[in-house]
Amino acid sequence: MVKQGHYAGVSTNKKSRQLKQRAQRQVNAEIDLSEVADFLQGRYVLTQHATSALVDETMQRFLAEWGQQTTTSTVDSNLWDMDKITIQTLARIASKVPWQFYAIIVGQWSKFSHFIIKEVPALPTKNAVRLTSKDVDITSVVSQQLSVNWYLSRFAGTSQLATVTNANIQDLSKSFISHGALDWQNVAVVYSTTPFTVDVDDTQLKQWLQSLVALSPEQL
Repeated sequence: MVKQGHYAGVSTNKKSRQLKQRAQRQVNAEIDLSEVADFLQGRYVLTQHATSALVDETMQRFLAEWGQQTTTSTVDSNLWDMDKITIQTLARIASKVPWQFYAIIVGQWSKFSHFIIKEVPALPTKNAVRLTSKDVDITSVVSQQLSVNWYLSRFAGTSQLATVTNANIQDLSKSFISHGALDWQNVAVVYSTTPFTVDVDDTQLKQWLQSLVALSPEQL
């Protein structure tokens, strides 16, 4: 995963304190759209309590990416398509993270989406931001991204990647779902053919990725 703003390389506790202080200072002040990502991070740290430090860090990193995606030219500054932003965020992250990252996102999605739906319309921006397409089918979105990621990893740097069809992607995506939910044991088996390699210099980022890779399907 690429560095998210000022998050990567800073200890979780230190960053959390900074975000809390910033959010408290800005609570009654108007913010620019360029400050939205950091503001949401601050609000998340103030209001959300994850089940573990690893889950907390994972969701903060995901939110940092999600917030940055809202500033791209493909997103209307005052009308955010939640489904589109989520899909674009996961596509941007792609195979920079192991499959366990996606398992945590799915597990925390109910809380995360509730946070976004509550906090975005309340952003203290000059013009109110509205959300559309709030009913994100996270199971379908993630299974599709996991399928794409596997092919990217399996055939990276080879001519075979160009031969992968949409039907191939759809078939693999369906194999990840059992009884309407993602089957992480199935995902783990498929991804065992393309082991994730932690190859980053940033110490905090490296530790986080290694912690994710160590998770088994039974722990998710």
